Amino acid sequence: LSQCSLKVWDIRRTLRPTHEIGDAEFEAGVTAISCHPYLSHIFAVGSYDEKVRIFDHRKIDEPLWKVSVGGGVWRIKWHPSCWQVTTKKGDDSDSNGNVCSGKILVAAMHGGCRILDIPALQFYELNTTFSDDARVVAEFTAHESMAYGSDWLWFGPSVNDSVASCSFYDRQAFMWNPYPAGKII
Repeated sequence: LSQCSLKVWDIRRTLRPTHEIGDAEFEAGVTAISCHPYLSHIFAVGSYDEKVRIFDHRKIDEPLWKVSVGGGVWRIKWHPSCWQVTTKKGDDSDSNGNVCSGKILVAAMHGGCRILDIPALQFYELNTTFSDDARVVAEFTAHESMAYGSDWLWFGPSVNDSVASCSFYDRQAFMWNPYPAGKII
């Protein structure tokens, strides 16, 4: 039994997975999965191999994007604005005017916390080719041990983003502003 795999089941047929992506893609165990709250076919997968992969379940054979985050992925949280419909720039933008439908907060264990941005996700359609534009836009490394938990503190598009994160062994919790990157509040 391989731990280095992502298995997808159809709940109507539970005897075996409908898809399995294994050792050829993942170099270590899969640890986190998070479905995009608005784009029902998009989901993010994290692994001990220090990468976050974005998949479209309609074309699951390979990830759409793959981003290195500097530590094993333990938690993935889509930006809260993902719960809103994005139709054009400004409809669900943050206080800086940035469309947030492709922002992801990641607790990356020894790597601290990272915020990823995938701007092309806002306009993604099946069979569309995009450049490799997924990137880390902010990081927080003040934890003295592994960052296991993180979540957005979001009070609407007119208020600046804040993040809360925690670590296990040193029992620390921080609130921080991701812009500028990693400033403790």
